[in-house]
Amino acid sequence: MTDSPLDFAAFRQGRGEAERTTDLLAFGLAAERQEPVTPEAIARLRQEATAALSDFSFRYLHNTVEQVRRDAVTEHLGRLRPPPGFLRLVLANLVALALAAAAGWWLMQHPETLAGISGLLAG
Repeated sequence: MTDSPLDFAAFRQGRGEAERTTDLLAFGLAAERQEPVTPEAIARLRQEATAALSDFSFRYLHNTVEQVRRDAVTEHLGRLRPPPGFLRLVLANLVALALAAAAGWWLMQHPETLAGISGLLAG
């Protein structure tokens, strides 16, 4: 290895296919910085490349998980029925009031039932 122009073979020497991406990034870092190719520089650039790839992988995984969560929530919300509207709620309250009025009217018509309920509540 010399201080001559960059040679990618120096970065790949004795390395397997699994390390190709790291070596390519280390070569790109060396080319960007215009550093001389020395064994120490190659080792340092490989460490920087490994750290950069690890950081990128973690960010990519985190963002992908976040997107999957968003998609799941959106899909779940899409399956839910829409909430009742204003008119439906007003109508439900009117029906409840009518039922309460009917129960009160019925109790007025049957005083013995009202007395029995009052006796149960009194203890």
